[in-house]
Amino acid sequence: MFGAHAITPPEPDETPTHPESDRRSWASIGVVLALVAAVGWFGVSLFGDDDSDAAASCTSAATTTVTMVAAPAMADLVDEAVADMEDTGQCVELEVSTATVAEVAAAQQEVGEGEEDVIPDLWVPDSPGWQTVLAGADLTGKVLVPSLASSPVGLAGGGSGPRPTTWLEALSSPQLVKTDPLSSGAFAQTLLAPLAEAAERGGDVAAAQGALVPVAQKFGAKLAAGQERPVTLDTIPAGSRRLIPATERDFLIARRGNESLTWSTPATGAAVLNFPLVQPDAGEGGIAVSSGALDVAGRTGERLAAWFTTEEGLAAIADDKLRAPDGAPLSDDESVEATKQLPAAQPSQVESTMKSWGILTVPSSVLAVFDASSSMDTVEGSLSRIELAADAAARALGAFPDHARIGIWSYSINQGGVGQDWRELAPLRRLDAPNVDGGTQLELLLAKAAILPNLTGGGAGTYDTMLEAYKVANREYNPAYYNSLVLLTDGANDDPGSISLEELLEQVEELHNPDRPVRIIPVGIGTDADMAALAAMAKVTGGQAYEARDPRDILTVLAGGLLSR
Repeated sequence: MFGAHAITPPEPDETPTHPESDRRSWASIGVVLALVAAVGWFGVSLFGDDDSDAAASCTSAATTTVTMVAAPAMADLVDEAVADMEDTGQCVELEVSTATVAEVAAAQQEVGEGEEDVIPDLWVPDSPGWQTVLAGADLTGKVLVPSLASSPVGLAGGGSGPRPTTWLEALSSPQLVKTDPLSSGAFAQTLLAPLAEAAERGGDVAAAQGALVPVAQKFGAKLAAGQERPVTLDTIPAGSRRLIPATERDFLIARRGNESLTWSTPATGAAVLNFPLVQPDAGEGGIAVSSGALDVAGRTGERLAAWFTTEEGLAAIADDKLRAPDGAPLSDDESVEATKQLPAAQPSQVESTMKSWGILTVPSSVLAVFDASSSMDTVEGSLSRIELAADAAARALGAFPDHARIGIWSYSINQGGVGQDWRELAPLRRLDAPNVDGGTQLELLLAKAAILPNLTGGGAGTYDTMLEAYKVANREYNPAYYNSLVLLTDGANDDPGSISLEELLEQVEELHNPDRPVRIIPVGIGTDADMAALAAMAKVTGGQAYEARDPRDILTVLAGGLLSR
């Protein structure tokens, strides 16, 4: 798993003391678990010398492997729990590795077609974003234990300046240090805390959700510009007013080398990061043993989790500057102020927040192609289809951040001159890019969208246009963006001199590069759109076709298409 190889666990004096250096490589630490079918429980035995009875009797054919990933902050505790599991000399091997949720997600993204997922059988994640990672692997997961340990989350800084009184204020503060919520559970809780505040105090949930948008987009802009180098607990200077979301554990460890660090929590209460024990694939009987379907991973997890409730386990949790699941303060008077604690966000809120973050932080690069054939003059209510499309375009442009890349084309037979159906109205550029007339790309796009109703006439040369547009979108591909070619059309290709649909699909498939993906996202307007052809165009590029049967719903359908990734 992840290129795991056998290693010798570090001696106690080699254990890293700082959370950022606490990571160890993916590796098996070779332990043997036992299944005693008669009583249905697991014991554990470390592999001994090569001639030990346990090692000798456990051939590869007889051994069942259970993989486990532990968060860096929990790695030492998991090691202790494993070491304390009883020796019964049986043959189930537990491979324990250390990684953040972000590292698991990155490894999963590298899995090629036909390869096995790298999601472990057991997982102790360090960010609520683990749900998103499992969803991406078509798994839901079973929470065996909601919390093995916990740590309050607050705001660390380098000085004593004014601090936010609510988490919503903190999230909206320009002083907040932003990072990937999959790599920082503390930052993930900062995104979720305003929702918990709203639920507890009867506040405005919509405002809490809306606050996420500019934060995610600003972070995405820095990523696109290669400027994502956040201030950390190690690098924040004394007197700095920056606010770093941090767990109590990380704060206490960092303060050993920086006594100027300060801690605060909004008056509404501290957020809490829990470290659950999750069984990602709990379906279909778990890991099979011999011809049975006994849930080896689940039982192994239950056996390991029991250690965390023992006196030894609770003492070890406190020694590692973590709190027990009940959130009681540390016994050595080192605890930060976190008397009031916010309730956990609902799982549905966690899922939607993490999904929205993933969408909003990846900037869009969209080449929008508008059908300007005569059928687009059809009136729907008080406006024509092309007027509705132009209005949807203008309103959508207002929702894009400055670093988005947008271009606009229009098309109908011979619109670009004899034999050319397409016309470039605005090239594919960033919205904040300057134009030669002193304006910006956004201003140019708004002006061109406004004249779309003046360009209609003739038939729809869809296939020739889409082939040329796809070539341009591929040529303009940018790896920092989600690249798409959006088509809005209300009919079928009716250019008798154009290439066929089969020829279009064949050439687009040849142009499509999975390593540099440009996805076609067609939107069919009204009931006469050729949805079969649009769906076929989308399919060859990994995109999806959408239908606005009521043309007045163009904006809603277009927004859904752009946000569905």
